[in-house]
Amino acid sequence: MYFAAGDGDMEKLEKDKIKAIVVDLDGTTLGDDAKLTERTCRALRGCMAKGLRVIIATGRSAESAEPYRAALGAEGPMVYYNGSMVLDMPSRAVIDSHYIEQEAIAACADIARAGGSQFCVFLCKKDDLFSEILATENPSDSAANYSERSGLEFLYGELGDIIRAGDSYCIKGIFVDEEKKLRRVRENIHEKLGGKVTCVMSADYILEILPIGVSKASGMSAALKSYGLSPRDAIAFGDEENDIEMLSLAAYSVAPSNARHSAREAAKLTIDAHNKDGLAVFLEKT
Repeated sequence: MYFAAGDGDMEKLEKDKIKAIVVDLDGTTLGDDAKLTERTCRALRGCMAKGLRVIIATGRSAESAEPYRAALGAEGPMVYYNGSMVLDMPSRAVIDSHYIEQEAIAACADIARAGGSQFCVFLCKKDDLFSEILATENPSDSAANYSERSGLEFLYGELGDIIRAGDSYCIKGIFVDEEKKLRRVRENIHEKLGGKVTCVMSADYILEILPIGVSKASGMSAALKSYGLSPRDAIAFGDEENDIEMLSLAAYSVAPSNARHSAREAAKLTIDAHNKDGLAVFLEKT
């Protein structure tokens, strides 16, 4: 079966070689209203009924992504925090995890204070199961908006004190601001921290700070490995800068027409927009 690629060429999709479907959530599987349509649910459930593994790969936390995973009925390894955590769901047992050094978080907090951006961190305690905390230093409209969209509550206070008091590890940090200001933030981070963290945009207003070397691609690889699979066995769907490495690594890759230009360039195929059930339409045709 053939499908049109983003550049107008034709790409052959060999369905029998695909063992796993790796899906980003926001901007790809979900609509602008952050909802999962019944049509998309049916399409992904149908793939699971045929024996395909469905793996969520998202920048969201496990708690924030859980309603979507539960609605799909997908189980097994899922990629959260852009690859910083891979959890076996629904047990929440940790399959793979990475953390940011405390001094790097302190430097990011300094950059946020100086520039007036909101900086938030996701913290966890390592024990038998995974637990998470979302923390930031001061309440703000951007924090309130993020809390409403993600469904997570904030713990407020000086970040260094919060990390030390809770004996916690930082999985991911995010700067929330307008894109122009985030570009300056990114430059400052590269200047002050060099190769100590990874920076990637997950939306026009969110700059993610990840452990060095971590990406959705690394998380996808860890999740697939637990099934005895590799990226050669997967088709990946994504729309943003934080999806590019995953789209480049998977044997087959797809971006919706609403995707960032760089993500469409990285993908082999382009499909209808997320608000038009592009993912579901594509899966139904395959």
